[in-house]
Amino acid sequence: MTEPARTLIGKALSRFVRGKRRRTGPGHEVFFEPVDFLRREGLPPLLAVMVAIWLIRPDLQQAFNLEATAGQDGLLRWSLTQGVKDYRALHDALGRPEVAALYGLRDRSFGAPAPGFGEARGGGVNVLGHLFAHLGVGEDVRCAAAAFAAAHVPHVLVEVSVGTDIALGPHVYGAEILDAPRYATNIFFTSALETLRFFCEKGEVWWIGRRTVGVWPWELPEWPEALEFCLALVDEIWAMSDFVRRAYELASPAPVVLMPPAVVVAPSRADRPAFGLPAEAFVFVAFFDGLSSYDRKNPESAVQVFRAAFPPSERAPRLVVKSIRGKADPERWQGLVRLAQGDSRILFIDGDWTRERTLALLASCDCLVSLHRSEGFGRTLAEAILLRKPVVATHWSGNLDFLAEGEQLLVEGPSRRVEAGEYAWGEGQYWADPDWGAATLALREAARIRTPAAASAAFEPARIGARYRARLEKLGAITPLA
Repeated sequence: MTEPARTLIGKALSRFVRGKRRRTGPGHEVFFEPVDFLRREGLPPLLAVMVAIWLIRPDLQQAFNLEATAGQDGLLRWSLTQGVKDYRALHDALGRPEVAALYGLRDRSFGAPAPGFGEARGGGVNVLGHLFAHLGVGEDVRCAAAAFAAAHVPHVLVEVSVGTDIALGPHVYGAEILDAPRYATNIFFTSALETLRFFCEKGEVWWIGRRTVGVWPWELPEWPEALEFCLALVDEIWAMSDFVRRAYELASPAPVVLMPPAVVVAPSRADRPAFGLPAEAFVFVAFFDGLSSYDRKNPESAVQVFRAAFPPSERAPRLVVKSIRGKADPERWQGLVRLAQGDSRILFIDGDWTRERTLALLASCDCLVSLHRSEGFGRTLAEAILLRKPVVATHWSGNLDFLAEGEQLLVEGPSRRVEAGEYAWGEGQYWADPDWGAATLALREAARIRTPAAASAAFEPARIGARYRARLEKLGAITPLA
């Protein structure tokens, strides 16, 4: 199967960045270089940052075919007119005399410094992320902020905006929320592409004279070559699990450090009547986000395995399938519901709930089912463990890091290739395919045990914050406590 143009261009940009990689100097500056992998004989070249913006904009990919000269010309014209208004990094690039000369530009307003930026200070960190978004990566930065506070790490917070289709919720932070960096160390709790988007939109002033750490989620065994160019934006990567660490170490020229995340679960009271759940039944629950790949979260197997494990009967257990944005893919959602074949023991709920309500549902159930094909870390599994719930989980990926912290009934299964369309940028890699027979036995065993797992302290913000502090002290980013 022919690779998508986006993947081919991403790989070409990554090879270009590898070839231009400097032994010294800011890595982000490679984005201001003219690329040599798009043939434009006798014509002005595109810059790497122009290609990077194309890779994060599906509309530009539709409008400009970079495998054709006409598409390359169209992207260049757009970059020099509209793009330079929308993306500060383009403005920065065109402010460099050698870059401006490529396009015959004389406008001295290009490259003018961004207002409101003081000198970068030592002794603290700028923590960037989706501070209020109803996303797993949003919870990453919220829990990280709690860890920094618990360890007395000086920090400020910076909101990285998300799309209008993502709901926001209130959250109280102990640190200031600013629009400009205060300290000389940035820590991004976003995806790699969102860090790239931030660089393109906000410009190099966030990088000049600063160290940048990426706490980037990933959920497959390898970091894709088509995204390898993003690594030029970071000086270090903090991997949330050993599974993720191995993936980044295969590709990253920067140090990769295992740095497990904090997990915070506020006291949650079980309230079965609020969710229409019978008081005496053993209730399983499966969670997934429709934007996190149906194929990766694999809710279909949870439904099918539950029905195989417990044929209909008056005293049979129940299954709740709770999604957020599950109906964003109406065809997959309808197919998931059809698998239940009208089984009244299976309750489907799709809705963007508050975190408190979601945790109350988890507290009201007896066992979490996660027949995932891959997890970078497995935050929902860790939350269930903190609520002293047993977990039926695939024996694969990030959740293996905390096997000793609670009761995980592991489900074996063969690996299989990730097919096109199953996971963004993951085509051709592999993940687990949990065995239905083993999963059926695990569900039956969970219903038989009915013993709450021991509470764990492994995810406490104070413990994780101490690891953050130790690493930041070693890097010289903060001063050791007296």
